[in-house]
Amino acid sequence: MMPFPFSMLKNIPRIFRRSGIEAGGGGRRWQGAPMLGAPTQSTLAARGPAMARASALYVNTPQGNRIVEAWTAALVGKGFHARSQHPDRNVAYQLNTTFELLANAHLPTIIRAMVRDGEAFVQLVTDPDGKLRLRQIPADQIDPSLTRDLGNGARIIAGIEFDGEEQVQAYHVLPEAPGTPFGMIGAPIRVPASDMLHLFDPLFPGQVRGLSWLSPVLLKLRDRDEASDALLMQLKVASLITGFVRDPEGGAAGFGESPDGSVNVSLEPGAMRILPPGAEVTFSQPGQGLQQAVDFLRGQDREIASGVGLTFEALTGDLERTNYSSARVGLLEFRRRAEMLQRNLIEARFLRPLWQRWIDAQVLAGVIPADPKELVDFRSARFVSPGWAWVDPQNEVAAEVAAIDARLKSREEVVAGRGRDIDDLDEELARDAQAGRAVQ
Repeated sequence: MMPFPFSMLKNIPRIFRRSGIEAGGGGRRWQGAPMLGAPTQSTLAARGPAMARASALYVNTPQGNRIVEAWTAALVGKGFHARSQHPDRNVAYQLNTTFELLANAHLPTIIRAMVRDGEAFVQLVTDPDGKLRLRQIPADQIDPSLTRDLGNGARIIAGIEFDGEEQVQAYHVLPEAPGTPFGMIGAPIRVPASDMLHLFDPLFPGQVRGLSWLSPVLLKLRDRDEASDALLMQLKVASLITGFVRDPEGGAAGFGESPDGSVNVSLEPGAMRILPPGAEVTFSQPGQGLQQAVDFLRGQDREIASGVGLTFEALTGDLERTNYSSARVGLLEFRRRAEMLQRNLIEARFLRPLWQRWIDAQVLAGVIPADPKELVDFRSARFVSPGWAWVDPQNEVAAEVAAIDARLKSREEVVAGRGRDIDDLDEELARDAQAGRAVQ
């Protein structure tokens, strides 16, 4: 028996010692680990390739398409309700209806662009008759190659012009989107910031352009799609039964010969073959391990769903292993993030500035009086985001009623949570009550 190497004992503390903060340490375990030293520069460099790859996966893969469409449906739903605070309810109703027709028609394509490309640009165009029109601009039409110093702290970064106070002053828009058939090639046109709405979810302070929401999972999405195709090919091969006949004598191993000299090895239901001694027939088994591969792909789907902020069920539509409690917990977390994006992106960066500019256009067109005192009432507005479908209607309605009775919630809060305008609801209830009295 070899003696125990006691000299190794002195190395044990060195092996298990942890000094300082591991995240900032070195060593072999950190070799090759990615580092993001300049986030703003890295996002600018990755923006174009990530957008092109996300677009390809959106149109070519079910998971890529589902990510964009699921987020669009969650954020837009049936559309936002405008609630003008004008004291005259007839005027408020007209304002709300007209604005909703203007904004909601563009919201799905705007949100698709924001999720898929990482950002969306909407130019506000005033027609000769004073009517405000929305023009959505592809992300690459905001010249990403235009970056230069303008002096006194002002500069242009990836087509967006900033002053010395870091405030956006203008957007430099190419005459046509890159790749447009028969498109014009020319210098970018300077569009004032007041005429452009830019929607994106900044990941880092100082970020100028958006990054595709699919960026954390783009590589995994591509590999997952290729693995799925490989499994499909494997299944197709597995459906082709391949047999191998071994005969030590070099003959037909008991199979008959056809008149043309070929060996008839066809199989029929219930058929039995008597083989000579030493002969055998074996079959290939190319489909082994498929179930394990399917479970592995399901695990990949969970990682992809986590990377894009969706639930596994929302990404795949697979409810096989889902129960009510786990589904509800996942939905609550997802809805909390969706409500944050609805408030901070759609409402703050699109609806509110669009409402103000739309009111200004109405004033210039003579539709709204230009009296500053009256304009205060016209400019004031609230927005109701689309509601969520109930998972368990009976219990959830009972809980909402109990919260109202306990004065923990107002009727308006509950109705707004369903994506309804409380004034519209009260008018409908009043009509129902009047119709009921008329029937009696």
